[in-house]
Order: sequence, then C-alpha cells, then structure tokens
Amino acid sequence: MSAQSRHPFVLATYGVVLLINVTVVDGALSAYKLISRTVHRVIDWLYVVALIAGSFVLEVDQSTRTTLFGVGIAIIVIALTTNYTKKVFGRS
Repeated sequence: MSAQSRHPFVLATYGVVLLINVTVVDGALSAYKLISRTVHRVIDWLYVVALIAGSFVLEVDQSTRTTLFGVGIAIIVIALTTNYTKKVFGRS
C-alpha cells in the first residue's frame, strides 16, 4: 500500500513498526525473544491507538487515512482474539 500512496513514508513507517513488534516478542515464530507477551499486548494496543489517531490527525490523502483506520480495526480484532499467555509444555 505504501508504494501506491501519495505519502508512502507514513504507511511504510507504520509497517516497519509492526514488523519490529512482531519480530521481538517472546513467541513461537519470533526471530528475537526480547520482550514478554505482556509487554507485547501493551504495544499492540498502543499501536492501535497510533493507527486510529494517525488516520485522523495526520495530513494525508483519503486512501492513506482509510488504510490506517482499516489496519487499526484489523489489529483490534487480532488483539482481542489473541491469547497472550505463554504455553507451558510438560511431560505426561
């Protein structure tokens, strides 16, 4: 989406921040386990606030606003359905 926007830096920045957040959490598919899942949950909600606020506050074109708002709604759904507890595997 950032390549087709009149403000590609805005969408690219939000995308890079999202990738960093996903990459550093203590999850099964993460590359670096630097932050806990509890901190990740807080960052997810801060990211949602930044997306929704950015869609209203930033001076960008309508398609960029719609993209920011839509991704914010998608992250809300993902955050509400995610189990942030760490799974403990034990022997039976």
